Formats: sequence, structure tokens, C-alpha cells
Amino acid sequence: MAKINRRNFMTAFTSGVLGFGLSKNIKASPRNSGLAQSDSSSIKIQKYKDLGNTGIKVPDVSCGAISFFEPNVLRYAYDLGVTYFDTAESYMRTKSESFIGQALKDVRDKVTITTKHGLNPKVKKDEIIKRVEESLKRLQSDYIDIAMVHGVSDLALLENEEIQAAYAKLKKDGKVRFTGFSTHNAKLTLKQVLNNDFGQVVLFIYNHDEGEAIESLLGPVHQKGIGTVAMKVFAGGKHGNLKSLISQDVSYPQAALRWVLSNSNINTCIPTMSSYSHVEEYVSTSAKPLNRGDLKVIAEYQRQTKDQYCRVSCQECLASCPQNVAINDVLRFKMYFEDYRMEKEAMRYYRELEENKKPLNCATCSGHCETACPYSLKVKEKLIHAHEILSA
Repeated sequence: MAKINRRNFMTAFTSGVLGFGLSKNIKASPRNSGLAQSDSSSIKIQKYKDLGNTGIKVPDVSCGAISFFEPNVLRYAYDLGVTYFDTAESYMRTKSESFIGQALKDVRDKVTITTKHGLNPKVKKDEIIKRVEESLKRLQSDYIDIAMVHGVSDLALLENEEIQAAYAKLKKDGKVRFTGFSTHNAKLTLKQVLNNDFGQVVLFIYNHDEGEAIESLLGPVHQKGIGTVAMKVFAGGKHGNLKSLISQDVSYPQAALRWVLSNSNINTCIPTMSSYSHVEEYVSTSAKPLNRGDLKVIAEYQRQTKDQYCRVSCQECLASCPQNVAINDVLRFKMYFEDYRMEKEAMRYYRELEENKKPLNCATCSGHCETACPYSLKVKEKLIHAHEILSA
């Protein structure tokens, strides 16, 4: 009997094939050694990997800083061995950058900091440089390790001469070491980056629900020496609302992290560490193999959430909308509001969305998006609800 690998596990699990074998990446174990079963004093990052060809070593589990309220949480992550911190100009209205600067200024030479700036095709060189320099002040640093263009859906944007000139100067002046981009459209951009020199490090969605669509691209990207960083590793972040998973022996977040890290083409991942307990729970997965208990919890999570959230990297429904609503963006903001508990930030992101991209006329539409959705989501209903809560 052929062994079951991480990609075809879910089908096998539901059909009862699991008992015949596990892939070499999966440790057969009745339960994982999660946080509740370990001494918190022993929690530490156990594995560091090369970030592409940058020469930077990063922990397998790193820190996302889209939302947190205590700079000391960042310092605690550092104390446990986390040395890669991801932020953005837009996170918490620049406060995320400020908190990182405050928490890590005295260990700046021992950590890697990535920050991101959203740019449009009309942006000018001087504006980019000014914004990066403002980020440097908030970060209390003379340089940014990795400066990313935020939310790139097509790498044609990075061919802009103003953008290229700005980052070339920032590199020459020693204010930026490496460049890259974040994306919600990895199916396209990971193909494009193979012929692009700007993307030295790439941040993209990768989790047990949305990973298969880009699996074949990760090997070539990794082989080219591009740093690979996974975000949104918790597949919609619904676990906080699923009481049946809270009491499980296996922590869903830990299972989801181990699934991501079982792919050798991923250099690191950046779950948001917004509390001390998050830091401990996530760091404790470092270097831990994916096991049978993890896969059972993931399968149960998928069963309960299969028609509950938008896979924002999917984009299958976009072409079907006669109003050109930014469906995946709107539902992503809804996820931030309801599941990430980032109400104010989600509402701000929604306010900044172009009015003609909002679901203002969905009530009178027949729901083409629902027909197009491969996950059978009630897209129209979710869009109308998103507008209600994000506009309040």
C-alpha cells in the first residue's frame, strides 16, 4: 500500500485509508507534545533555516506583528529565539513598526526585520524613499533587512521605473538590504518571480486549505534562492470560534503550523504573536514533525469550516461579478473583523477600499459569485454582512 502524503491525506482520512500508512514526513503518534504537556521554561526555537540566498538565518517559526498591544510580547518572542519580525507601514496605523523599534532596538543587530509599503503605479521615487525613511525612524534603525512592496497581485507593478529607482537608491545608501513583495495572488506572482530580480524574498498565503494550488511552484522558487515566507497559516482563523477544538489534546494552531513547516520549501512562517500565550504556543512547534493527531485535528477543522470562510487566494469568483466587487478583499477584511478580532483595523482597511469595489448593490444581484465559488460559500450573504459590520 502506498504511503499517504500531506497532500492527499484528507481524502484518505475520510475514506478510512489512514491506518495503512503514513508519509515519511508524518510521525505516527497518538497525540502531540503540545504546550499543555511541556515545561514552558524549555520552549525555545529549535530550528533555523537559510532565507533563500540572502545569507540570513531565520527561525522556522517567526513573528507576524499585524496586531498586538504590548511591545514586551515581541521581546518575549526574541527571548525564546524568534529573530524574524514581519510588520508593515499600514499595521496598526504605523504603531506596529513603532512597537518593534521600541522592543528590539538594543538587539537590532541580532534580528531580521521586514516591513512593507503599499504602492500604486503612479507612485514617485521620492515618495517611496520618504516613506521608507519614516519607517526607519519608527523602527529606530538605520536599515531595513527586507523591504517589501505590500499586496502585489501582478509583478508588472514592480517594473515601474520609479519603484525600481527608489529601491535601488535605498539599497545603495544602505537603508535596505533586500527587496521582495507580499501577495494574495501567489498562483500568478510565484510564476512571475522566477523571471524577476526584485523579489528576493516573497510572503504569500500558505496553509492546509490553500496550499495545494501553489505546491508545484514552491520548488522552483526555492531552488532559485528566493526566500519563502508563509502567512495566513491558520486557514481563515476560525479556530477561536470552534469550541469542539479548544478541548482537544492537539492544538489546532500547532497542527496547522506543523503542516506548513513540513514543507521543506518553506523557510519560515509568520503567525501573529499578539500575546505571551501565542508566543509560547507557536514557538513550541519549532522543529516538531507533523503527526497523526495533527492531521485528525486539521481534518475536523476543515469539516467544520469548509463552507464558512473565503479562501482569499482563490479568486475564482471575481470574474463572475458584474459590479467588479473586490470580493476576496472585502471578505478578508470581514475575517480580520470577526476572527482576528481586529475590528478597528478591518474597518479602516474597508474605508480605504475604492467605493466602486465595495458590495453596495449585492442585495439586488442574483448572486453570480455563489455559482462561481468552488467552496459553496453563501458569498452574497457574506458580502452584505461584511458591508454592514465594516461600515458601522
